[in-house]
Amino acid sequence: MREDVRKHPQLVDAYHRGDHFFAAIGLHREESDRVFELGISARSYEALKRVLNFRPFSTMPGVAYQRFFLPIYGRNDGDTASVEIRVEQGHDGKAFRFDWPKELIANLLWFDQMTDFRPASHLRSWAPGETPAAATGG
Repeated sequence: MREDVRKHPQLVDAYHRGDHFFAAIGLHREESDRVFELGISARSYEALKRVLNFRPFSTMPGVAYQRFFLPIYGRNDGDTASVEIRVEQGHDGKAFRFDWPKELIANLLWFDQMTDFRPASHLRSWAPGETPAAATGG
């Protein structure tokens, strides 16, 4: 039986405003969903964009992908580590390895360990399907 990946952080988006970079991280906790905005480094932004642009199944426009951070990683020399990301499209899904900055992995491990949204209440957040303009908090 396959693990329910919805319990892990979903990689929703990576974007910038001015000189600042952000990740939109989706969480499903307590039968509720929320997307959180996390400030990240330029290196983390580039790493996330590589994952978000990775389309291993269909490349047809408009076909939705979902990407989930899995708390499975291996240490590399330096300031990166190898991490597993589950990429899903419809019934297709597979875990792929990417090299990421350790700081980004640490932040996503923090999200992964949350049992509710309270630890992230200081971050801007919004409901899935809304835009960051609808954010509360932070």
